[in-house]
Amino acid sequence: MPSTKSMTGHYPSVEFPNRFQRESLNLIDSLFDMSSLAFYLVGPDMRHRGVVLHKLDADVERSYASDFRDMDPLNPAKFCNTEDRVVCIDEQIGEAELLQSQYYRDFMVPNDHRHVADMLFRSAGKIIAVVTMLRAASKGPFTQQELAHLRKLQPFLEYALNCVYLPKRVEQRRDAQARFSLTDREVDVLELVVAGASNKEVARELGLSLATVKTHIQHLFQKAEVSSRTALSARLQSDVFGSGGPHPFGG
Repeated sequence: MPSTKSMTGHYPSVEFPNRFQRESLNLIDSLFDMSSLAFYLVGPDMRHRGVVLHKLDADVERSYASDFRDMDPLNPAKFCNTEDRVVCIDEQIGEAELLQSQYYRDFMVPNDHRHVADMLFRSAGKIIAVVTMLRAASKGPFTQQELAHLRKLQPFLEYALNCVYLPKRVEQRRDAQARFSLTDREVDVLELVVAGASNKEVARELGLSLATVKTHIQHLFQKAEVSSRTALSARLQSDVFGSGGPHPFGG
C-alpha cells in the first residue's frame, strides 16, 4: 500500500469507539496473514460508523466511503437478506470481471489490495458491523480452510459485540446524557469530539453542516461548563466515569 501507517482508529486521538474492536483486529491479524484490516459499525443507512483501522491509513477508508463504497462487490447492503457470516470477493465476482472493474482499477490497485474477505455481524437479523480483511496479491488468496476458520470465529465475536460492547456503549451514552442533560445528537457529537475528530469529520460522519456541528459543540461546552475539547474530555472522565473508570465510550 502507498501508506501502511498503523492506525488504531479513524481519528487521531483514538480510544473510540472501543477496545473490543481493536482487540478483535489484533486477534484476527495474529491468526491469519493480513495486509490490513478495518472494523466498522453499520448504521441503518448502511454507512460506516465508528471505524477502527489496523495497518491501514485513514485516507484509504475515507476514499472508500466517499467514492467507492457503492462499487464494492462486498458492500454489506448486498448481504442484508442472506445469512452469510464471511464473504470473500473471489467468491462473489469472477477474476476477469473484477480485474476489469473500475473498483479494482481505481481503488484496489492503488492501495495494493487484491484479496478481500468481510466478516458480517448481525443483531435481530440486521447487519450492524463488519470486519474487512485485506491482502496484497503477494500474500495470495484466502484458502477454503482459512475461510472455514473465520466462519467459526465469527459467532464468538458477534456474541461479544452484541452482549458486551454494544450494551456498554449504550450505558455510557446514557450516563453522559443524564449527567449533562444532552440531546441524542449532542451525545453523537460528544463521542466524536472526545475521539479527536475535527469539525469536518464530525459533519461528514453524522451528515450535518459545519455550522450545525459548531452549534452542537458550543452547547456541549456550555452544558459541561468547559471551554475546550481537552477540558470536555477531562470533565467527562472525571464526572461520569471517575478517575479510575474506563475511558469515555469504552476505550
